[in-house]
Amino acid sequence: MPEHPVAGKVLIATLGSWRYFSALSGMAMLFVLVMLLSNSYSLVVLAVAVVLGLVCQYYCWRLWLDCRLFQIFYQYPEKSDVFDTAINMCWGREGENIRSLASRWSGARRLLYLAAGWMLVQWGTILLSLVVYGLQG
Repeated sequence: MPEHPVAGKVLIATLGSWRYFSALSGMAMLFVLVMLLSNSYSLVVLAVAVVLGLVCQYYCWRLWLDCRLFQIFYQYPEKSDVFDTAINMCWGREGENIRSLASRWSGARRLLYLAAGWMLVQWGTILLSLVVYGLQG
């Protein structure tokens, strides 16, 4: 099933959601800057929220990259060996590192969940900070 071109288009469209995770995480980081200017919130908690945002942005970049790579992969499905060799060369890996399409899908799904999870943890940290320090101030 993952070999079918329609399945590839669905995966690519789903991976395109990196934009929303990145935008929501970026808005959280801007919100943290506003909170820092008010001086009534914990600097440590807000620093943690920024670090969580940076981690989220890393996974968004990985999703963006996977989105582009799957577009190439599904454009030339018969050239998966050349695709694997090119990726290995880009990342400096030696030898054969051939992956199944099911494994690639699993990895992409994992990245999607990680990006969403880190974004939710980032916003959760900010909201917790608002509740705890907002009630004290």
